Amino acid sequence: MGLGEARPGERFAPAEPKPEAMTNVPARAPRLLALAEAEIPSAVLGVHAVAGFLAAMGHCELRIGTSVAARAADLAWCDSLILVRGAAPAEVRLLREAQRLGRRVATYLDDDLECVPADARSAYFFRSEVVRRGVAEIVRAADEVLVCNPLLGDELARRHGTSPVGLLQPAPSPRLDFRPESGAARVTTARHPAHPRRVRIGFLGSVDHAAFLDELLGDVLRQLARERAGVIDFVFCGAKPELVAALGAAWHPFDPDFVRWRATAAALELDIGLAPLPESPFHRFKYWNKFLEYGSLGIAGIYSAGSPNAQIVRDGETGLVRPNEPDAWREAVGMLLDDASLRQRLGATARAEVEGRFAPAALEPAWLAALAPLLAHRAPPVEAGDVRLATGRMRHLRDRLAVYGPLRFAERVVGRLSGRLRPG
Repeated sequence: MGLGEARPGERFAPAEPKPEAMTNVPARAPRLLALAEAEIPSAVLGVHAVAGFLAAMGHCELRIGTSVAARAADLAWCDSLILVRGAAPAEVRLLREAQRLGRRVATYLDDDLECVPADARSAYFFRSEVVRRGVAEIVRAADEVLVCNPLLGDELARRHGTSPVGLLQPAPSPRLDFRPESGAARVTTARHPAHPRRVRIGFLGSVDHAAFLDELLGDVLRQLARERAGVIDFVFCGAKPELVAALGAAWHPFDPDFVRWRATAAALELDIGLAPLPESPFHRFKYWNKFLEYGSLGIAGIYSAGSPNAQIVRDGETGLVRPNEPDAWREAVGMLLDDASLRQRLGATARAEVEGRFAPAALEPAWLAALAPLLAHRAPPVEAGDVRLATGRMRHLRDRLAVYGPLRFAERVVGRLSGRLRPG
């Protein structure tokens, strides 16, 4: 712990305001500050879109930024701080300092970050003991723990004695992106209603899914490619399983910019969306974001029976739900290939479900209830000079060295400089 940094439980004692300064003060909206290491989809959909909508409706004011280079002026401005996937040493320090200054702190989790699988791309970070301790400290010390899957909330309550609150992600729009810092809507590519002659089968998702796509669907899709040559096209966006080469499939790299990712996903015009997911506690605690993604684009999706998507998809109505068995997926894909009206009906029903049930206006009452403690809080006034933050590039590098250790840190630096480490 560096000189001048907040310690757990420490509280700032601001000067008492003069009586005359407290008269005729108009009520103001609560001020929320949302910080994440990067503008990842978890931040954009899970927090920025939620708080941005509430800000647009007049319920609060919102600033967003990066926890890597948090600004003292923003921490002095806010009433409450929301850490997106809070885990890093800098985020532990932000929690302590915000609470010292009388700000409420929430952490938002859409994954069980204490149990990230060893083969996940992010394992190098989240399986560090420094980061695991950081996640646990933030969950235990935060004033609010926000989760998008109730099963994850139950697990965190059991593990840490907390009382997590559900905060559902809204549907990702295929057309508009709300940027709370500008209040602007950006038009992106919308799905065209006309299907190409060939049926387009694909997957949208991160690189972590490549191995399981090969394991579950490798033989299934190779057989379909042989049997239905000239009838189907394959497209993978993000994940690049070995299947891509074997099928002669189109592949588009993962794009960390959410707006561009959505534009690419919409332009692909998938007819059948594949959403296999391994059965494990970690995967069960994730969100049903694949249904929201496919449904918002009117794609007929096939989802693993043990996945979070199966908690929300109505089999045969808003998608197909199948066990992780190759024969079951072969049957489901074949059914959708043979029945264009079924594809269209599932896609249309899924879109109606997503656009109705998960629209911001529909979720607004639940969001207000979940964030009520933050929205009710008014922090004591402080000056930016009262904020004690250890930031800057050198501090960030020292933090990463503590997370990775010398050897892994050197490997990461070389990977970044060489371009071998890419988002995914």
